Amino acid sequence: MRYYQCDKYPIEFVVSENIDKHFNSHNHVGHYVISVVMQGTVTVCLENGEVACRRGDVFIMPPYAIHSVYQRSDARLLSMCVGSAFIDETDLETAEGIVKELLGDAEGQEIFRKEQGEKLLISVKKVYHLRDNGSKEMDAGIKILTDKITCYPEQELSIETLAADIFVSKYYLIRKFRNSVGMTPHQFCIQNRIRKSQRLLDEEKTISRIAAEMGFYDQSHFDKAFQRIVGISPSEYIHSKKHIGQST
Repeated sequence: MRYYQCDKYPIEFVVSENIDKHFNSHNHVGHYVISVVMQGTVTVCLENGEVACRRGDVFIMPPYAIHSVYQRSDARLLSMCVGSAFIDETDLETAEGIVKELLGDAEGQEIFRKEQGEKLLISVKKVYHLRDNGSKEMDAGIKILTDKITCYPEQELSIETLAADIFVSKYYLIRKFRNSVGMTPHQFCIQNRIRKSQRLLDEEKTISRIAAEMGFYDQSHFDKAFQRIVGISPSEYIHSKKHIGQST
């Protein structure tokens, strides 16, 4: 897997290749993810069923959309991750201009071909359509908890504590949380610990220190969770990252 980050805007390209991996049910809390199949077949499982996406197919995952992905080693997948705050704060025309410039830089580095970049650019408009039409509103109490876990996933928050925060029983919370988010509070917490860890790996901190800061038992525990969710180890992730759009 290869990661290409833009320092100025919350936009990242990910090329996933040479892996045989089933990414279990998860969501992307703060991002819209636009994916283009570059080669082979990628199987995407959504709430309403399973879809086999082949070369040239595009699929978009809005924030909180629960899904799983199965990718064989002969498949290549290109994804563009765009921060939801960027989409909320930037008008469509400006966003398309920024993405177009980043795509030009990425194509110049031969990260992907022009036709694949064009599919990503066209899909930006679809993202704004998804935003404007919106999905069902999340329960206010559950939203409070997801925001808290997303911001501070390293905190040890028991089910009892979370339930008390919104004045419900722990059994009701687990059922309501799973129905709203697609996973248990614990699974959601681990997912967001790893997402935050990815950001911390940009800083000059050791993997073992990040593992401790994020509440994992030890580095081995952290490595296994990271590999399961991201698809590669923390050290592989560090070495896979490059930057694009330095002048954008």
